[in-house]
Amino acid sequence: MIELAGNILIRDGEILLLYREEQGHWDVPGGKVKKGESPTETAVREAREEIGAEVELEKPFYSGEFQREDEIFLWHGYIASTDEEPEIQEDRFEKMIWADPVDLDDMSLASNLEMVLPALRRIR
Repeated sequence: MIELAGNILIRDGEILLLYREEQGHWDVPGGKVKKGESPTETAVREAREEIGAEVELEKPFYSGEFQREDEIFLWHGYIASTDEEPEIQEDRFEKMIWADPVDLDDMSLASNLEMVLPALRRIR
């Protein structure tokens, strides 16, 4: 099992999403939990690496498993905030947007976001 952690950054009722062309979907900042690292430490580190912002984790949003192809993942998502203006820091992301939760149904989302889509729609 691969353990992941990510940030659901909310500003003015919108969620920050990053687009990965090679995977063809939108996702939130986050990534793999490294050995000796907690999921909360991962979420903070990944935000710094991917969007160049220090985040404050406000509360857990969801922890659960999903499967993609033959691999099983455990994803920890946290509601987070930042006082900084996020900017893409890594070449693997082509776009960054603030999306209204009602628009998520029409977007190609990563598996971790698909499994929590009903809850994401209620974010305000």
